[in-house]
Amino acid sequence: MSQSKLSAVQSWFSRHRELSVFMILCLEILWFYIQLYPEPGRRHTFFNAENFLMIFKYSGIYGIAAIGAAMIIISNGIDLAPGAVIGLTTVVTGNLFMQHNYPLPVAAAAGLLVGLGSGGLAALLITVIKLPPFIATLGVMGVARGLAFIITEGGFYDLSHKIPEDFSLIGIPIEYWPGVIMITLAIVFHVFIVSTRTGRHIHAVGGNELAAYFSGVKVRRVKIFVYVMGGLLASLSGVTLAIVHGQGRADMASGYELDIIAAAVVGGASLSGGKGSVLGAVLGSLIFGVLRNALSQISGATFYERAIVGAVIVVIVILDQLTVKKEGKTV
Repeated sequence: MSQSKLSAVQSWFSRHRELSVFMILCLEILWFYIQLYPEPGRRHTFFNAENFLMIFKYSGIYGIAAIGAAMIIISNGIDLAPGAVIGLTTVVTGNLFMQHNYPLPVAAAAGLLVGLGSGGLAALLITVIKLPPFIATLGVMGVARGLAFIITEGGFYDLSHKIPEDFSLIGIPIEYWPGVIMITLAIVFHVFIVSTRTGRHIHAVGGNELAAYFSGVKVRRVKIFVYVMGGLLASLSGVTLAIVHGQGRADMASGYELDIIAAAVVGGASLSGGKGSVLGAVLGSLIFGVLRNALSQISGATFYERAIVGAVIVVIVILDQLTVKKEGKTV
């Protein structure tokens, strides 16, 4: 392929981020449909409604938090704390629900306060103390994970003892809720990002913070907003995880940081800031959800999961940097 054609393809993918990521998802599903095609007379273990429901169920946990991560990355920030926040949220929710017999809605609301607090702390460290986002959120991650272990003292809370197996909310079975919440929030925040002044300011701060400041954008407010919202969405993932899986453990969501950031980046969020899509982040979550689900059905393939996730991130970041350099942006 000539250089001009390669540039044209790269430009098209850059302009149509959500569509290009959706195409990748469809190709991935087609690939595993072929690879896992059963023998005659046997049911397809991958391509069926029950399995897709499971993919949405598990991808929803990542996807909810990935929406917040995408907004932070668009603002040219980074958040390493969502996995620890999710874990602490499951612990707080489980502790109040199981140990103190608070109603589930009250325990869940307290869990959401974990996200507001962690996001607020990260925002304070970044906007007032002026710590780099990497260091600030790394500190928040350590504090959150440490508090979770202090509360549980190495144990865990089994919420499934008090949550019935057929538990439903407004008539919708609980196993559907991660996907429902993820899709609903994706639509809401997509409209917010592309149609509101705050959404445009998030892009502006990520694209060029100094120019945004001199254009009248309240840079500090924008940063506070994205980190608080990122923390809140991470805690919403934690509440969902605690209820759906029926457990509150300090080590839950360990390593989710990589998965959440990867979903946002694969979905089109540029680590150079200024570009990205919350819809793309959700599609990125589904891409990795399909990958994990399908690899688990291939003997020995799960050993390659982390390597594949890491390789995908490296490739996407390289392509992103090439695009940035082509557009003449200094990184």
